[in-house]
Amino acid sequence: MTNRHLKIILHFAILLITFITYSNQRLDNGFDEVKLLNSLSTFEEKKDTLQLIETRFKLIQFYSKKGNYSKSYDEIWKLFPLVESPKYLSQKIGTLSKLISLYMVFEQHKKAKESYLQAVEIIENKNVNEDDKELLLGRIYNLGAWIEIKATFDFEKAEQLALKSIENFKKSGINEAAFHYSEIQLAHIYIKKNEPKKAKNILFKLKNFYPLPLKKQHTLLFQRLGQYYELEKDKDSAIYFYNKSLSAIDKFENQPDKKLQILNRLSENYELIGNDKIAYKYLLQASKLNDQLFSSNKSQNKELFEIKNKYELQLTKNNELLKTQQIKLLQGEKEFWRLKLLSIIIVLSSLFGIGFFYFKRKNKLKLLNQRIVNEKQQLEIQKQEEILGLKNKELLSSAMQLLERDTLQEDIKKQLNRLNVKGDNIKIIKDVKNSLNISTKGKWKEFQSHFTKINDSFYSSLKANYPLLTPTDLKMCAFIKLGFSSKEMAQIMGISVEGINTSRSRLRKKMDLPRITVLSEFLQGYS
Repeated sequence: MTNRHLKIILHFAILLITFITYSNQRLDNGFDEVKLLNSLSTFEEKKDTLQLIETRFKLIQFYSKKGNYSKSYDEIWKLFPLVESPKYLSQKIGTLSKLISLYMVFEQHKKAKESYLQAVEIIENKNVNEDDKELLLGRIYNLGAWIEIKATFDFEKAEQLALKSIENFKKSGINEAAFHYSEIQLAHIYIKKNEPKKAKNILFKLKNFYPLPLKKQHTLLFQRLGQYYELEKDKDSAIYFYNKSLSAIDKFENQPDKKLQILNRLSENYELIGNDKIAYKYLLQASKLNDQLFSSNKSQNKELFEIKNKYELQLTKNNELLKTQQIKLLQGEKEFWRLKLLSIIIVLSSLFGIGFFYFKRKNKLKLLNQRIVNEKQQLEIQKQEEILGLKNKELLSSAMQLLERDTLQEDIKKQLNRLNVKGDNIKIIKDVKNSLNISTKGKWKEFQSHFTKINDSFYSSLKANYPLLTPTDLKMCAFIKLGFSSKEMAQIMGISVEGINTSRSRLRKKMDLPRITVLSEFLQGYS
């Protein structure tokens, strides 16, 4: 057999192996997609929302790995109606994260920033427990740093967000490996800021943390190490780590957009070291991959490249249809709770209504009874005051009669003393005078006793509030309350008018009354 025949056989074998491998890969991929789509149908029939959400997440990851961003994009928007419930908050943030990543791949930075701000607002304003909040913020801040790197070139802000991402991951208490992607992001920022020492500290630490053989983390880690060595002008090391990153991408079939970046970097680096043949090879691979992923002629990515937000258009054009689909999907899950909630509301409303009218009626009766009691008390007080007033008027009338009597006796005595009586008339006049000398002190004591009984509360109150008052002071207060003048009190008490006035002044001091207060008005109104 000639060498020519051997070459033909060898080429045929290579083609056959390639064909078989490619066919198996397609079968496997098709099987995965079919299996996931069948699972979706099953969970839709069962109305199992959580399983629907998880299956659509798997579909998004499957399509993203294959570079089929159009289908990935469709699945993202199909997820949003499912994750509107507050109990799926974490899944909603995950959906927004997928959307942000997709926008960033196609350099739709404005839409990515809008979705990022929406995610932050949801996490900050919703009732999220602290552990979940720290974890969700860690993921979102990492995406925010990516946006600042690519969209605004504000590397200072990107650094702040990356550091916040790392801090939130640490606070959440999850495994250290979970926030290494944020540390790789931070190293990328330091490379962009031309701070190789800071980038090296992070990348070499992670390189030791993730030794070979290849792991998923090596995809990004080795890409950033390649960038670091480019910054250090070490082309050979840069090429080595770029190739290692490519191997990780091919092994785990992830991040095709990163593969395109690495192929371009390898092409440039091989060109710089003078190896044009390999540089051209990588350039062709990059061009082919770019066509597969981003060509506007490809039907699977055309909609994305035109930058249409299908969900917003659908919501605007046919909002009612979307609501109907959402209600149908969540009907089984929500119907039970709706009916239960309605029953609870009806029972509580009935109990509240019964309780309200019962307590309202009870309170009304209580107020009515209280008003009747108050009116009775007022009538009783009014009656007592009227009786007291009448008795005091009788006392006053009795006192005035006594005063008139005393005054009349004094006048008669004075008139008799003026007469010039002789003979038998002297004895008669003397007997008359003696009859006029009958003392009225007993009558006044009787008067005072009656007043004390009638106005007992008046005396008690005065004694309690003004303990310095003497019995004479209290007697004087009683006369003032009844309206006696100083002259009349002097006559009753057997002292001069000046003595009465002095006693009144002492009363004011003992009672500590201000000058503007009239003593008689104060005592007459005192109860």
